[in-house]
Amino acid sequence: MTRRTLLFLTAITVALPMLLLCAQVAPPETTVQKLTPDEMKALAAGDTKYFFLDVREPKELEDLGTLPGYVNIPMGELESRLSEVPKDRLVVVACRSGARAAKAAAMMEKVGYTQLRLFAMKEYVDKGYEVIHPKAAEKK
Repeated sequence: MTRRTLLFLTAITVALPMLLLCAQVAPPETTVQKLTPDEMKALAAGDTKYFFLDVREPKELEDLGTLPGYVNIPMGELESRLSEVPKDRLVVVACRSGARAAKAAAMMEKVGYTQLRLFAMKEYVDKGYEVIHPKAAEKK
């Protein structure tokens, strides 16, 4: 085997698993808009009624924080608990970075939810905005 062939095989061996990993974590196609931290802060301070759905695991809410009035339905439970999420008002779907929220919103769009927005809690926290830190045992 030539040195060139060995280099090629080594590159494929390293690159292929990385490419497959990237393909698995890419957010699903969705038409839902992502709110900026400033937009979320304004929405929370305003008069618009909305449902804040946090799809992270309870421990993540405790660690990174969430917003007052949140409802926590972890991503793995969402499909079976959709009846808890209203269809008649704006639903802000939140997670740490937005990837799980995009996945949740795509699923919700397929079953008729039309008033959806995505939100990344990490961006809000990084901006220095105030959050609450519920205990993992507290479930809403």
